Amino acid sequence: MTNKSLKNLNSLKFDYSCKSFIEITCYEDLFQLSKKIRESKTKYWILGEGTNVVILNDLEGLVIKNKLLGVTYNNNSVESASGENWDDLVKDCLQKKLYGFENLSGIPGSVGGSPIQNIGAYGVEVSNFIDYVETVNLDTGNLEIFNFEECKFGYRESIFKKFPSLFITKIKFSLSKAFKPNLAYESIPEDIEIDSADEVRKIILKIRNERLINPKEEPNVGSFFKNPVISKTLLDKLLLKFSDLKFYYVNENQYKVSAAWLIEKIGMKGYEAKDCGVSKKHSLVLVNFSQKSENIIHLSNKIRNEISKKFDITLEYEPTLIT
Repeated sequence: MTNKSLKNLNSLKFDYSCKSFIEITCYEDLFQLSKKIRESKTKYWILGEGTNVVILNDLEGLVIKNKLLGVTYNNNSVESASGENWDDLVKDCLQKKLYGFENLSGIPGSVGGSPIQNIGAYGVEVSNFIDYVETVNLDTGNLEIFNFEECKFGYRESIFKKFPSLFITKIKFSLSKAFKPNLAYESIPEDIEIDSADEVRKIILKIRNERLINPKEEPNVGSFFKNPVISKTLLDKLLLKFSDLKFYYVNENQYKVSAAWLIEKIGMKGYEAKDCGVSKKHSLVLVNFSQKSENIIHLSNKIRNEISKKFDITLEYEPTLIT
């Protein structure tokens, strides 16, 4: 397909198009596509559900839409094709009494996007459960499997961010048959009695609904910025000026600072700009009402510049920028 509109394929609803477009539904299609890419040297982008990307302009190349489906269960192991919806997988695992994913309920996107971003919420990261990630390298046509160590997971990081030629095809997870609630995260109400993983899921979905915005209602990509990790030296310096600074211990010389707190401190929670703004619910969420990317990028740069000046901290984007 040529000159395909991408408006309904990205959650910011930017009205851009790509020169060529293809949907991948099986491995045979993927290997054939890889051969064509190598022969033609076509520029390409891999797209899941478009919930964590910022498309900056019309794309003069090929957009590859991941539609690989299928999930298999074996004891406490789950193998999921990358094109499956993440939250559908969470629900299915709970129905099969496999536990661990419940704190990750409600996160939009595909299963294939989960290791790229090492998605996390409410004290849990998906890397806690990954055994391996299977990929096809579109630049070589080779099937490549990455074990847990080779994935190089970090805070919203993985090796897959560095190698966009890797088309994630399948992920193997190991879950637990014994339910052990993880309720330590500060947003989860204290002294709450939990009898089942379904109750945890309901609580998480309620919190997300209260704090975050459904991208179908107001176009957004969830958190627009990562929580920055700073040195103890900078932390101590900031605490002299801002005793209410919100931070978390990482190791003896690294501390994670709340990006939401930083944005609120510069007075930009609820800030409205041209056809976009900062959510009144959560300051990490930038909402978009424009057809193009310029306004939200301008807003994000304004936020980053103000925080850099006030705190000497550089915010990093959480979504992937595509150009």
